[in-house]
Amino acid sequence: MPQANNKNYSNIIMYSLLALLVFGLAIWLYSILEYRMIKEDKGYQGEAATNPYLAAEFFLHRMGQKAERINLFTNKQTQLMPGDTLMVPNTRLAFDTRRSDEMLEWVEQGGHLIITARVDAESEVGHRDYILESLGLFIERQSLNDELSQENEPVNTEIYDENEFWQVDFDDYLVISNTSEFKSEIIWAIKDSDRNHGLQIKFGSGRITLLSEMRIFMNDYIDNYDHAAFLLTLANDQLISGDESVFYYTVYDDRISIFQWLWENTRALVLSTALLIFIWLWKVVPRFGPLINVHKPIRRQFIDHLNASGNYHWRQGHYHCLLTEVRKQLSHRGKIKYPEWSNKSKQDQISHFVELSQLESSAIEKALFNTEVERVNDFINMIKVLEKLRKSL
Repeated sequence: MPQANNKNYSNIIMYSLLALLVFGLAIWLYSILEYRMIKEDKGYQGEAATNPYLAAEFFLHRMGQKAERINLFTNKQTQLMPGDTLMVPNTRLAFDTRRSDEMLEWVEQGGHLIITARVDAESEVGHRDYILESLGLFIERQSLNDELSQENEPVNTEIYDENEFWQVDFDDYLVISNTSEFKSEIIWAIKDSDRNHGLQIKFGSGRITLLSEMRIFMNDYIDNYDHAAFLLTLANDQLISGDESVFYYTVYDDRISIFQWLWENTRALVLSTALLIFIWLWKVVPRFGPLINVHKPIRRQFIDHLNASGNYHWRQGHYHCLLTEVRKQLSHRGKIKYPEWSNKSKQDQISHFVELSQLESSAIEKALFNTEVERVNDFINMIKVLEKLRKSL
């Protein structure tokens, strides 16, 4: 008992010291650590991370202008109406001849298309701008002379009134040029020292606005200078129409993939092929674990279970134990019915069983006293004989 008390006392001292150590460590860390709140710019999140013109869309909504992002050349493409405005801020790789003709047909009916173009010096083989080729326009990169290179000021954009202008920071090196095939009527142009950065021309009942770049309307630049006001002017710069106009823009305009084309045009074939592949995989993929038995279990008789149990004990070499147990039961039953049984000799017991059971003495002797069992049939015959002897008592 005193030893147990000493042990408990030692544990209390040890835990107390450990608690004091942890408490002291916490106080020390609190005294040397300094809590700071640091703001970290993680960049654009959500839709703004994939849509560089989301801020421009929100701005137009706040100004009361209907604005919507759409995807071109899909089954769910928004139907453009005469009087609407569409801005395509990328280089229009997906505008092949047919799609370019469809777009110009919509402009001719009263639409307003705002576009830019791939710089002519950076054009790749096979990438053609069919809209600008038909108009005789292109965008090129031109170097600046020493006098202009010293100036880094935005361009004064005067569209309708010289007394009212917006300052827009266009790239000084990108300019709009034209070929001898250019015959369109110019509505307004944005020039800075004879360098053309913007151009709006009349096309049928509609208009086409070509800008040397669209970077000025992106999320990082829309709030610089008068970029937002300039975009609002372009969004409302439409032909007189009785219907309410909408400003549309598209962000990604890549060529349609083969998988998207198959899904849109051969959906039944795609689904059927996928189903066949699934069935084939179901057949060829190996299964793990046993298969579930769908058949109802068979109700076996007791003799079947007894036979199975006997075969198991025989394979395990337990037949000596079984024979010994059966012989003990027979001897016990014989002593109860014939008390003098224990005083009889081996031969007298065999003779007595011969009279009771009418069996051969050799079979009785083998069943009662033989210890060598070589085959399963010998074991079964010995058990049968012992069972008959038990019944004869």
